[in-house]
Amino acid sequence: MSFSLKTLILGRRLGNAQHNSLFGYLVDGLNAIGSLLIFIIMAMIVIDVLSRNLFNQPIAGVAELVAASIVMIVFLQLPGTLRHNRMAQADIFIVGFTDKHPRLGNLLMCMFFLAGAYMLYIVYAGTLPTFIRAWERQQFMGVEGVFTFPVWPIRFIVISCAAITVVQYLLLAIQSLWLAWHGQVCLTEEAEK
Repeated sequence: MSFSLKTLILGRRLGNAQHNSLFGYLVDGLNAIGSLLIFIIMAMIVIDVLSRNLFNQPIAGVAELVAASIVMIVFLQLPGTLRHNRMAQADIFIVGFTDKHPRLGNLLMCMFFLAGAYMLYIVYAGTLPTFIRAWERQQFMGVEGVFTFPVWPIRFIVISCAAITVVQYLLLAIQSLWLAWHGQVCLTEEAEK
């Protein structure tokens, strides 16, 4: 497999050249949107607090929007967190094991990534019917007559980002298999040549 094809498939940044794939740009873009959403939520909360205290006029719907946005932020940033190896994990065992036994360690990591892909597939499959129901029935969130917004965009983000995270898990599983096959601990520029 050539360097460019491997980079395109695995979506990894390699060396100082910082190569990236289209999928990598998608994942990083979703991460950026999640960060922007955090900023917007913080601004809404500050404006709501100021409005309550200075003018005795709370802004309708802030609590509902914040609650909905937290779910969206988690799923928007999940693929990027996984891609950049920032998932919370206890690597006290796997790092040392992979250093001593690269093939077995990477096979174990491959199993972990496949289990993660399966778990996110369950999230996708479980949320898809609720998305379809929210779309067909035009479900909304909030207090009718005060502030409402549709539920389907939130569920669409959840299923889309869950599917993208499944793909990211599968790409990492392929990478782990490739490393196990070649007996390498990690991808480096020297290992690529």
